[in-house]
Amino acid sequence: MNFMLRVALQLLVVFVFMFACIQAIVIGVAWLFWPQTILTGNSSSGFRIFVITLCSILFILTFLLIGWYLGKPVYFIIVWIRRLANGQYDFPIRWDKIHSHKKGTLKIPYAVYKELFQHLRMLANTLQTNEKELRESEQAKQEWIRGISHDLKTPLTYISGYSTMLMNTEYRWSEAEQKEFLAIIQQKAVHLQELVQDLNETIQGQIPLKPEEANIVELVRRTVADVSSAPWANGYLFMMDAKSDPIPLSFDPKLLTRAVRNLLVNAVVHNPEGTEIAVHISCSNDRTAEIRIDDNGIGFSETLVKSDAAIPPFERGGLGLSIAKQLIKAHGGDLIVVSQPNEGTSLSIRLPLMKS
Repeated sequence: MNFMLRVALQLLVVFVFMFACIQAIVIGVAWLFWPQTILTGNSSSGFRIFVITLCSILFILTFLLIGWYLGKPVYFIIVWIRRLANGQYDFPIRWDKIHSHKKGTLKIPYAVYKELFQHLRMLANTLQTNEKELRESEQAKQEWIRGISHDLKTPLTYISGYSTMLMNTEYRWSEAEQKEFLAIIQQKAVHLQELVQDLNETIQGQIPLKPEEANIVELVRRTVADVSSAPWANGYLFMMDAKSDPIPLSFDPKLLTRAVRNLLVNAVVHNPEGTEIAVHISCSNDRTAEIRIDDNGIGFSETLVKSDAAIPPFERGGLGLSIAKQLIKAHGGDLIVVSQPNEGTSLSIRLPLMKS
């Protein structure tokens, strides 16, 4: 039934009921004090004054009762709207008291505003959902910026290392070596520019992927060669064991390279010189490609591996491990970490193969 029509009908019923009550009260009081007047129909001036006064009092009381009938739910609604404006999206304190315990429906007089209560519940749910999405979007944006800020250190380290080598007056580099160093510096400067551009990416709760079909083996091989050639990685032994056949996958080359590079850099930064770092690539029967990075370094506690919170920014894995996990998950993959103190670490990246 239309909201306004239902309110009008309920008000009409209340008026009729109160009018009948007023008539009954007036007649009852008059019968008690002026029974002869009721029987004969002859009224005195005192009787008429009494009737007018009593009717006026009852009429005022009627309006007060109707105001309470309509105003009590309105006050409840105003309090609820004020809570919504203050960011409190749960039900008001007296929510259970305005409902029937047996049927669960709104009590009288709150039932008059049934549609309004329903729309306020919808509004509260919508506002709560929007706030949650906004919070998640802001968190994703902060993680994205924090990840890029972390990854900026890697090309800066290359540039700093090779420029220091070029400026070293104790050794005279050949022209070919100088060109090689300058080419690497230029390459890392381009990488820096790409990372800075990534800061302007619009993050809406998810990492922005630009997937394309490419050979994952070649990507990993280039990344391993890049990290192993860095001046700060000279004391580490890199090995790569990959199948000769290409493994085509759909992925974002830039982001997946960041993930693999972070894991390789972690294996260098968090282990002593002389550590062996082996990279294996293979396909499994469950239509997944696996990139496994093993090292025989210092390892870390297994308790830091068993939960997502167990890849904290300040522990052995560092922020790089957390960033890699996020980038791999964005590709629909998974990162499995197996490690024990003084027994090395095994990092397994599993990505779904393309559908044939």
